[in-house]
Amino acid sequence: MHILILPSWYPLHKDDLNGAFFREQAYVLADSGVKVGVIAPQFRSLRLGKNAVLGRYDQEFWQDGNISTYFQHGVFWFPKIPYLDLKRWVKAGLALFERYVKEQGMPDILHVHSLLHAGPLALEIHKKYQIPYCVTEHSSVFGRGLVKDWEWPYLKRSEAAASKLLAVSKSLADLLKQKLNGKEWTVFPNLLDDLFVESSMNLSARKYQLCAVAFLHAKKGFDVLIKAFANVVEEYPQLKLMIGGEGPERAKLEMLIKTLGLENNVTLLGALSRGEVCQLMKESLGFVLSSYIETFGVVVIEALSQGTPVVSTLCGGPESILTEGDGLFVKAGDEKELAKGILEFLANQEKFDNEQIRRRCIDAYSKKPFVNKLTNIYRDILDKK
Repeated sequence: MHILILPSWYPLHKDDLNGAFFREQAYVLADSGVKVGVIAPQFRSLRLGKNAVLGRYDQEFWQDGNISTYFQHGVFWFPKIPYLDLKRWVKAGLALFERYVKEQGMPDILHVHSLLHAGPLALEIHKKYQIPYCVTEHSSVFGRGLVKDWEWPYLKRSEAAASKLLAVSKSLADLLKQKLNGKEWTVFPNLLDDLFVESSMNLSARKYQLCAVAFLHAKKGFDVLIKAFANVVEEYPQLKLMIGGEGPERAKLEMLIKTLGLENNVTLLGALSRGEVCQLMKESLGFVLSSYIETFGVVVIEALSQGTPVVSTLCGGPESILTEGDGLFVKAGDEKELAKGILEFLANQEKFDNEQIRRRCIDAYSKKPFVNKLTNIYRDILDKK
């Protein structure tokens, strides 16, 4: 079986986190014996200024382990006429595809990760070569109302020709069915990184702290979390909150921590490696997700994999993950409700079985069930072809 992955964004190198989940899935497939390749136009935004203009414009080949990866470097030159840039992106992808076939052979199936921009590329390849394709949708643009009017026809045409439609959570699947052509989307969750599977749980390592990890963006609701935590420490004055991640909200959050007098309780840890994230989750009593919207919530399964219960806002993706024994939900954007949820968790920690939380998570999200389910989907597509 030969699978060619068409991602709408992808890491430029092994340490690049942009699209890292797509690369991890490609690795797991390749390790299982499937032949896997990637083609990914890499267009830079003009917001980068001279760094956009002075960057590369050539094709690049990256033998990433067993994965043959092809890039076309360029620039989104027409932000005010974006459909022209979409056509340029697709044209670059078609050129990469022709080179890929010459050097790696014709794939059996195309796998699109997020419809924009890779959906229109897959559709053009499908029309010319009759190669079937499936789609996994990850993007939050649908739920955040960020899809532009001109994009909908491209999205609908790309969806209509796909052999299989996968979404990383039920909330996203339902939204896509409503917004596009009314077709059914199958829930197919993201993959848990092996690092979290192989990490051994150690209950004695737990510290008197809660943790949260995300890019420090307004949509992650960290300001709400910090305000809620100010109420929590009134009852638990020694409790700590450790927040991992960097981003544009950092200065604002630092000021909020100071204003609320939480310097001894709340720590912004900055950017963390995967290993550091794993250790933080392993040594915390609980994990808190305060987002307004999540299509999935990989940090949720990462926390659960360490046996760490989760207090999460009702923000989309986590509703497809958490069971009653894994944690509890609160209303998004409400500091009083979030404080109430954290206090409820702290008062009832004995209800959460750390070993069972870890086992449920690994059984559902580790690479073996992931590969089995995905290869069965591929076989079904080929049988129907």
